[in-house]
Amino acid sequence: MIESFNSLRLFGATTVLRSVDLDDTGRLFSMIENSREHLQKWLPWIDFVHSLEDERHIVEQWIYEMQMRSAIHLCITAGDNLVGFISTHQIDWINQRTSVGYWIERSSIRKNFATEATAVLLDYLFENLKLHRVFIQAATENAASNRVIKKVGFKWEGVLRENERIRDRYLDHNIYGMTQGDFLGLKDVLSPYLGK
Repeated sequence: MIESFNSLRLFGATTVLRSVDLDDTGRLFSMIENSREHLQKWLPWIDFVHSLEDERHIVEQWIYEMQMRSAIHLCITAGDNLVGFISTHQIDWINQRTSVGYWIERSSIRKNFATEATAVLLDYLFENLKLHRVFIQAATENAASNRVIKKVGFKWEGVLRENERIRDRYLDHNIYGMTQGDFLGLKDVLSPYLGK
């Protein structure tokens, strides 16, 4: 059994996903600052990251969660560049399920990084951790994220009405799911994204 998730390196066709560490704090904060307008439309936590110190506290929490095996937090890199971030939320080991979230910095969108990172993480969750179900949510208005989710083979399961508050408005979310059985039927769809 894996002792922690603090030293993961997962390989995609063009990206590497690696466990976040404290040395990433400055770069992550810079990416958030440069992409704030782009990200704050969909991610409520953006408004709570105002300083390098705020980001450092978040990274410390992520490192702790990975040490405890309760979540996975990975930097998405392309070459020497940090281009985004992908995480699981709380891993439910009893029911063998989790959910996934990601973001890509403004200058790196529309380059397939989110699609590839999601495929790579799904492969790890189903193949290595033997989870049974993974789900993901996206605001119904977030066309780009919904495209990514459909591209990797998630199945639409419904709409969570007024599910998330972003500043002064509530957003409806599409919810999508994938089971171990679904994943096994998607090997051909996902294999171009994997560095295997």
